[in-house]
Amino acid sequence: MRKPSEIIKEKLLENRGSAIVYSMTGKSYEIRSCNDGCSFVCDQLPIKPPYTYDVFDVIVDLLVEQGGRAEKGAGRSAKLGEPRCEESTIVGAIAKKYAGKSEGESVFDPVFVMAAVLEWAGIAHNERGYVELTTKYRAGM
Repeated sequence: MRKPSEIIKEKLLENRGSAIVYSMTGKSYEIRSCNDGCSFVCDQLPIKPPYTYDVFDVIVDLLVEQGGRAEKGAGRSAKLGEPRCEESTIVGAIAKKYAGKSEGESVFDPVFVMAAVLEWAGIAHNERGYVELTTKYRAGM
């Protein structure tokens, strides 16, 4: 099975390095590939350095570990390890496994954009409160 990071990077390149993705509520976000070939930017994710594509591998690994579905979580109102920001949520997994945060630390919550990108790429469905792998991705895409 191809890595989510590879699928998304390839799809962005096919779209000349940028794409518009949509939240559950229809809000649009532009994602753009960076010149380094490893990362992407979005104005709604103002972090330095920008996220690398492998953040999507962390998210999908969590989804697979949990049978194809995981709660999004809430990093804006909780610290890592607190309710709704546990490692079993997408925001918690990103904080711990991608950003290297420790329990009790504040986290940044990028799930609204990440879930929209996974939906755009055909990897997962962005649902209210959770993300679930698509049948197509589960079948090996």
